[in-house]
Amino acid sequence: MTSIMFGRIFEGIFASSPSANPPASQRPASAASNAPSAPIVVGTGTSNERQVTIAGEPALFRDEGDVVVQFKPAFDYDLRETTVGMKLIPALTPHWALVREFSCSVTEAIATAIKDAVGSIDREHHDSQERPSKGSQRFSAKAEVVVDNLVPHVEDVSSKAVQPRRVERSRFGVIKEWGEKTFPDGKRPGKTYESFCLTLTHRGEVHVLQGEGLRDAIADARCTTGDSVEVKRLGKIKVPAVDKHGRPKLDAQGAQVLWDKWQWSIRKKS
Repeated sequence: MTSIMFGRIFEGIFASSPSANPPASQRPASAASNAPSAPIVVGTGTSNERQVTIAGEPALFRDEGDVVVQFKPAFDYDLRETTVGMKLIPALTPHWALVREFSCSVTEAIATAIKDAVGSIDREHHDSQERPSKGSQRFSAKAEVVVDNLVPHVEDVSSKAVQPRRVERSRFGVIKEWGEKTFPDGKRPGKTYESFCLTLTHRGEVHVLQGEGLRDAIADARCTTGDSVEVKRLGKIKVPAVDKHGRPKLDAQGAQVLWDKWQWSIRKKS
């Protein structure tokens, strides 16, 4: 009799235990609501986004309901130690950076951005006409300077015809200096551009070699001023194109525009 009663008691205890832990479907939804929301990814082509080109630069407008947000491409920079000191190295791919917000429709926001861009271009053009170009005056006064590979600093190679490959000859001389200098733009009379260059002296003449690839060659050869060197241009590689503000240049389809970059070799002469 006693064993039967204890058996019923234990059955009652274990039978009531599931009610203490209701199934997940019956639990309150407060725990699920506390889960962190997924981050918003910009530039995926959703229905509330529009990509346009304003003054030659890509722009993205995103409708968030209460506001319209404008974005522009931008690169992240990482400070790294190199053979020529600490340098800011840009990332290989850009991201969409916030520009400003509009309290209007997407169409009105785009129209406002276009008006602002046109006004900025007009102001820059007016300022450039009032200021004389110091760089062009400086180089025109040095008739003894021989400038090699004098070409516009930036060229869009996407539409450039394939040219027959030519044999590049070496340049010999003593390193006088290197750095950024201003050159006359052969494609735009009266305009100038800046380019990295290496200056050599040889038999009473000054030779100026220009090209961004010279930076790497100088670092690889561990050159210093006064070194007697042989400099040769090797060939071209494709690199992402950027504007003067470091922003990527994209074509009408949003693809990255590529530029030609010359590679150089520098060998010290004993």
